[in-house]
Parts: sequence; structure tokens; C-alpha cells
Amino acid sequence: MRLFISVLVILAVFLSGEARAKVYIDLSAPAVERIPIAVQEFKDLGGSIPPETLKALRDEIMDTLKSDLVFSGIFKIVDKEAHIEDPKAGLTEAETNFKDWRTSGADTLIKAGFTAEKDRVTVEIRFFDCFKEKQIVGKKYIGSPNSPRRLMHYFADQLYEELTGRKGIFTSRILFVSGKTGNKEIYISDYDGKNVIQLTRNRSINLSPQWSPDGKKILYISYKKGFPGLYMLDLRTGEDRAVSNKPGINIGGRFSPDGNKIALTLSGEKSPELHVIDLNTGEDRKLTDNYGIDVSPTWSPDGKRIAFVSDTSGNPHIFVVDLGTASVKRLTFDGKYNSSPSWSPDGKLIAFSRSDSGKFNIWVMRANGSGATQLTFSGSNRNPSWSPDGRYIIYSSSSGGASSLFIMQSDGTGARKITTGVGNETSPAWSPYLQ
Repeated sequence: MRLFISVLVILAVFLSGEARAKVYIDLSAPAVERIPIAVQEFKDLGGSIPPETLKALRDEIMDTLKSDLVFSGIFKIVDKEAHIEDPKAGLTEAETNFKDWRTSGADTLIKAGFTAEKDRVTVEIRFFDCFKEKQIVGKKYIGSPNSPRRLMHYFADQLYEELTGRKGIFTSRILFVSGKTGNKEIYISDYDGKNVIQLTRNRSINLSPQWSPDGKKILYISYKKGFPGLYMLDLRTGEDRAVSNKPGINIGGRFSPDGNKIALTLSGEKSPELHVIDLNTGEDRKLTDNYGIDVSPTWSPDGKRIAFVSDTSGNPHIFVVDLGTASVKRLTFDGKYNSSPSWSPDGKLIAFSRSDSGKFNIWVMRANGSGATQLTFSGSNRNPSWSPDGRYIIYSSSSGGASSLFIMQSDGTGARKITTGVGNETSPAWSPYLQ
């Protein structure tokens, strides 16, 4: 069974007039002013599907594009009512009345046309600078009509990289857990919560999904054999196998940055301890040996350290172990309960959950434990996970009752709810960049 949605874009070509490798936006600036952008109604260039299906398709891909543009933090959408260019005007630079678009309040412009058949959708899309009166990006995509949103995510990625010099995260994906079916099962969606697919159907308790570095496999905990075992699911082939199902507990699995090892917690003679298993050789290295409970490992991006949670000091706190020297350092000293550490992609920060009064909130600190800063203030918020570019953090929140997913910027601003349509979502994990 093939579980993962394969690459839907089977053709992406440059259209004439594209200006390459020019960075317009400096994301390191203290404040990035949003650029007014007009998105013209996509033109129907033909096809064989019914008119009502065609309209629904156009609405879906336009809504996806606008949502991605706003999420980027770069653009603000010019109201459609302000558009004054003749709608019959063509898509090319020569056919565009840039004066009309500037009068509409647009500094930039997107025009697109599409054709739709039963087995494919073709989108021709162009991005213009209205002041320079030049086309900056022009692409043509061909993909599946079953998931047309992916076409716009691909374009948003490429536009974002063209303007900022950094990879976009719009084709990234999210893993999460939901008990909608009456059992805790694992799901996957686009970064914005759309295109949801249920991955597990074992009618048991499935927890803590985590991505492999290449995004092709996931780790998860399951009680499908009656006890917590660690399993690996190949998203391309559907192969599902046990990584560790020793007597006792096998929890908290995380891939190393090179994908060759897994950190996890196993039952020990004294208490649950951290281990590292080599996937190639099967070698099992025990990292901790104490009377505390050591859980929730997270690798540093360079693969040299693992942060984890331990109650050896009394309350749960976050520690880090150096894999070269085996030395352990305590990072947190405040809070009654510190949990679910997550290392940022650049290795500089660790996000985590902290509770002082029974309700958890998301915090972030430097990798050495200094500079702890609270990001959320309405509990209960748990399980932070970084976007692959480090600009955003996704987390679960039950502050409104049932648990939902939220995304905020890494400084705690701009929190927004992600609607998957599943409900009661927990334990989100943001994918790496996907091929």
C-alpha cells in the first residue's frame, strides 16, 4: 500500500521573461513590511471537466495561493474590488497594464491561467513587479486534479526562495495524533492542515510520530501489541516494522540527523533510560544510568548532543548529554514541570513546554540553557515542533477546550489555528524539507 502522496508536479518549466537569482526581501531586517500584491482571477484556458467542477478547482487553487502568500509574512492581498485592469487582458508582461495595477494599490501582481482534464491540471502562473513592469517568476505546472493545492504550494516555495534566497516551507507536511475514530491514530497533512490522510488504522493507541531526516519514513509509538513499542512506517511503500519492542517500554524514538541511529527510552533495571540504537548494525548504546525517568530525546542538528527530560533532580527538567564525552548538563532550573524539548534547525535554540501551575506553555531557550523566554500565555500548550526553516513553531493547545494545532512565529507572535477537519489533534511534528 502506498501511503505517501508522491510528487504531484510532473512538469515545472520556466516561462519566458523570468529574472533569476535576485533577492528582494531581507528576512534578517528588524521588521519586514508586507508588500501589496494583487492576485488576478485565474483564467480558464480550456479543459473537459464540468463548469461547476472547474469553478471549485479554480477557487481551491486561488485560495491556496492567497493563503500561502499571507502566511509567508511578505505579502498583503489587494482587495479584488480594487482591480481595474480589463479582465480580458492577457497573462504576459507585454499584455499587462501595469499602470492600472499600480493605481489599484498593487506593488506586485500574480496572473495565472489553467486547463483541467479528468487526469491532469495545468497551471501557467506569473509573478510581476508592477513598478519595474517586469516579470520576475514564470512557471508552468502539470499535476493531479486530486490534489491541486500542491501545485500552488510548489509555486509558493519557488517564489519565496526567489524573493528571499531561502527555501520555502509550503510543501512541507505535518504529522499529528487524533482520537477522532475512538482510538488514537496518526495522520498526515499539508503544512496548512489540508489534504489529511490517516496513516495508522490498528484501532489501538498510537503516539508521538516523528519524521526521518529525508521525510520518507516516520517513527511512532504503538500499543498494538499490548505494550508500548517503537515502529517505523515507510511512507512510500507502506512497510510497517518494529524498531524496538523489548519487554517494558519502548518510547520517544527520534532519528539522528543522518538517519542512521535512533534515540529512545527503554525500560532499565533501575528506571527508564536513554538509549541509541544503530539502525545499520543493531548496536544498542545506553546513555543514562540513574534512578530517574529519562525521556523525550531530541538530537542537536550536528548529531553530537541529545537533549532530554529527566526527573533525577526531583521535578522534570531538561538536560543535555554530549555523545562524545557522555557528560550530562542540566539546562533548566525553573518551572515545576519541563517537557517535550525540540531543537531548532540551526542548533541555536531549544523549544519546550513548561508548567508552573498545572497548565503548560511553550518556552524557548538557548541551547546552553540561558535566555529562557515564554512564548504562549494561555495554557495548556504542548509539544512544540520547528518548521524546517526555523521561522515557525507548531504546537498543540487545549486552551479552548478540545486540543487543536496552532502555528506561531518563533518569537511567539502571529499564532493561528490550523484546521485539519479531524479534530482533537495533539503531538504535531513538522517535516523537514521534502523532495
